Amino acid sequence: MDKLDPKTDGATPDIVGQNIDKLRELFPEVFTEDKVDFDTLRETLGDYIDDRPERYSFTWNSKSRARRIAQTPSTGTLRPCPEESVNWDTTKNLFIEGDNLEVLKLLQKSYHKKIKMIYIDPPYNTGKEFIYPDKFADNLGTYLRYTHQIDEEGLKLSANTETSGRYHTNWLNMIYPRLKLARNLLTEDGVILVSIDDREAANVQKLLNEIFGEDNFVGQLIIQTATDNNPTQVNTEHEYMLIFAKNKDIQPNWSRQNEAANLIQCKYEELRKQYGADNNTIQLVLRKWIKQNSERLPKVSHYDNVDDQGVFHDGDIANTKFGGYKYEILHPVTGAPCKIPEKGFRFPRATMKEMISRGDILFGADETTLIKPKKRLDNARDALRTLIYEDGRASTKVVEDLLGRDVFKNPKSHTILRRLIEFVSSTNDTVLDFFAGSATTAHSVMLSNLALNASRKFIMIQLPEPIDPKDKDSTRALEFCNEHNLAPNIAEIGKERIRRVIKKIEAEQSQKTKNAEENLPGMADEVPALDLGFKVFKLDASNIIPWDADFDNLENALFNAVENIKPDRGEADVLYELLLKYGLDLAVPIEEREIGGKTVYIIGAGALIVCLAKDITLDVVEGIAALKDELKPEIMRVVFKDSGFKDDVVKTNTVQILRQAGIEDVKSL
Repeated sequence: MDKLDPKTDGATPDIVGQNIDKLRELFPEVFTEDKVDFDTLRETLGDYIDDRPERYSFTWNSKSRARRIAQTPSTGTLRPCPEESVNWDTTKNLFIEGDNLEVLKLLQKSYHKKIKMIYIDPPYNTGKEFIYPDKFADNLGTYLRYTHQIDEEGLKLSANTETSGRYHTNWLNMIYPRLKLARNLLTEDGVILVSIDDREAANVQKLLNEIFGEDNFVGQLIIQTATDNNPTQVNTEHEYMLIFAKNKDIQPNWSRQNEAANLIQCKYEELRKQYGADNNTIQLVLRKWIKQNSERLPKVSHYDNVDDQGVFHDGDIANTKFGGYKYEILHPVTGAPCKIPEKGFRFPRATMKEMISRGDILFGADETTLIKPKKRLDNARDALRTLIYEDGRASTKVVEDLLGRDVFKNPKSHTILRRLIEFVSSTNDTVLDFFAGSATTAHSVMLSNLALNASRKFIMIQLPEPIDPKDKDSTRALEFCNEHNLAPNIAEIGKERIRRVIKKIEAEQSQKTKNAEENLPGMADEVPALDLGFKVFKLDASNIIPWDADFDNLENALFNAVENIKPDRGEADVLYELLLKYGLDLAVPIEEREIGGKTVYIIGAGALIVCLAKDITLDVVEGIAALKDELKPEIMRVVFKDSGFKDDVVKTNTVQILRQAGIEDVKSL
């Protein structure tokens, strides 16, 4: 039976090794004794090599080291925290507390090419905000010391001032490896959006050009949310949002449902239930409602006609210039040819015929009235434009209603983020934010799912950045954490916001159903099955003790070789580390069964079987073997605890029994 090696199986993907394998596949001739012969590679690439001393490039001090840190595997793990979660057993949403550099490494297997949209709002390089620790040699150890998880003085934070001599360098070294790792997680049609201000906007553009390619630049949004009244040469009233695609060539044209049009549609559906097939009454009542609510319906209040197919407005059938199509259309009542516009029809005969058959042409009382196309309400869609304005106080008010005044200052707009999510992702996609802050992105995903009955999932990653008790601007945040028995850090505030958003949505849905039933008994819609929950995980060192002979303490070292699971870790900790090792989704279904008196975990409908019990007998092994025929997975992998077998005979026979059942991948911890 093969044993899981914590130094190899426990590590995240070897990105350098994977790149070497790709290079070997493309250019096997450049390898000599398993090393790259650069002279041969240079000859192979020919004119594509640029070794001129003066050439266009973007570089800074320690860039090569920042690149290496992205390629260095992590030996950490993510420990489950059901007690801090909501609806742990059913949700597919994740909130991961930890240094996002290490977490992104740990997600490389399980979420490779699975994230449709990444949005980040990294700490702006103001010279005051927190800059992530720049410890390339031991980033996980740095994080554990920073969060006081190991016995060493906590790291102190310092401002990244412009006088430090490394003002831009420190910030670039922080963001560069994270962006490189993030790209690996995007689907081929995935998109990343990065909020940034003037200080680093130019540098972020260059970084993204390098990592994603200039050809994959989609656009730059200007977000105007507030007026800056500070006395400066130019009052700054906006921020930027840079958008890059992993592959721009396969991006569709982006649009989203118009919210005002959706209000009309909801009212129409309500009237349709009330008045049935009486289109005239529905149209009369709908027009009255539209007139009363015109301020809420900008640019769509002219959609006020109703037929059997829904709501529409009458458009223009004439061509935009002379030379349009001219042909005969017979009026359905009089049978006479209808009037032809002076510039001709804008549609060819075949298209017009199809529109008439679909009921998308509005005829007049007789042939003397010009026909009109019916512009359907569901075609009233928003386009994403480069300039977005919103009064930032609106978003702040929503957060204040949830958490209280000044608990989290200057939150990102959940309404803008919701719109962007709907533009660039689809109903069942996953959205990642690895600078989660107050979890605005999670809030936006849930609001979008609620409005559109969608099933988007979110993954939030946030460092447990401590709230400084000496910072007067953080006084209310610290009080909030103390009042609600929360650890005083940003991650706790983010989790609490999500919990309160969930409670608010649940209450509103319950009231909506109650009101609908009271107004129209028996006609209330079922509440959509929304994913109102999230699983919490926390970054930590591996659950598995690596073999490292310590001759000064050999007795303990030998004991650890047998009992190599850390004593303070439970089966759930080990189980989720195995999910990361095998590249399985952290929200994959896990079924517990008792087989031969032992607990057996069935993961992903049989993709992975785990038994971490002691005194495993052949009855347990044969029960696991029977799962192969029952579940019929394409590939079944089985993991035991190395010290869990009753004796060596059982351990030896286990491999043979499972192989006879067609299970070849059997390992032990």
